[in-house]
Amino acid sequence: MPADLSASDREDVVRTVQKMEEANRNLETAEGRMAGANLRVTQDDIMIVSPPKCGTTWLCQIVHMLRSGGDMSYDEINLVIPCIEMAWDYGLKDMTVQDGWRPRVYKTHFWRPHCPKGAGKYLFITRDPLDAGPSFFYFLQGWIFDAGAISMHDFLVHFWLRRGDPPSPLFNAGMWNNMASWYPHRADPNLLWLHYEDLQEDLPAAVSLIAEFLGIGQHDPALQALAVERSTIGWMKRFPEKYDEHMLKLARNEACGRPREAGLRTGKVREGRVGRNKEELTPELRQAIQERWDDTMLPVTGYATYEEMRRGINRELGRPFSR
Repeated sequence: MPADLSASDREDVVRTVQKMEEANRNLETAEGRMAGANLRVTQDDIMIVSPPKCGTTWLCQIVHMLRSGGDMSYDEINLVIPCIEMAWDYGLKDMTVQDGWRPRVYKTHFWRPHCPKGAGKYLFITRDPLDAGPSFFYFLQGWIFDAGAISMHDFLVHFWLRRGDPPSPLFNAGMWNNMASWYPHRADPNLLWLHYEDLQEDLPAAVSLIAEFLGIGQHDPALQALAVERSTIGWMKRFPEKYDEHMLKLARNEACGRPREAGLRTGKVREGRVGRNKEELTPELRQAIQERWDDTMLPVTGYATYEEMRRGINRELGRPFSR
């Protein structure tokens, strides 16, 4: 928020962001979120977890391409890999169907305390907060709030940076709190810790790692090559309607006080270039984001920055990415 704003203008900005925050909460009902939190999973199931805008959809595409042999007949990715806290509200009352594909795969943005336990495999993916924050802004702009109604600065300062430990499954954790909840489990045998930047750096190596972890196509170079081909940003941008959450938008927009078709032209797959988003951040915002890291992640990980953590984890786990 610019320092030269009057007190009344500052209040207007805060009210606008609060209205946006309320609309965002209304995307999901309490009944729907609790249906996700109480989902019963089995050792045959796979769970994809991450903070928002950290590569969840990208990872879902990779996993589904491996699971399905490259099938692209699905209407939208969240129908074959349900988002457990949203599926009830976009009409998917039985999350186990998944068009008959097996193993069953689910995705969620729950932090670990609220994530269903008991799945056989968990894949966690995270991303540099300096890129994830602006990505979240662009994802909701034109959908939950009109373009130009809220600046990136105000979105990040008054909404995104304020998220912390959620009091119940009805709320989402802050990005740093989410990461911190999963970090102690990064080397668990049933969890594969991934970074968005690693997928961008070497997608074939990432797909091979995922295939090996899941036990799907680990000895099938042709399947892995197909999964790589159909998980590139270029390929996914050819099918924007498969990654645009149109079911949720059409089902819940009006409950959020938004036009029914708001955001239907807003998809998840943008450029995918590492570092592009952070170029738009002011020094003030970069400092505020670093302070959140210092408060939440530094005490848990001992790493001073996200990039330091990424390289450290890759060394620790013997990954074929930047160390």
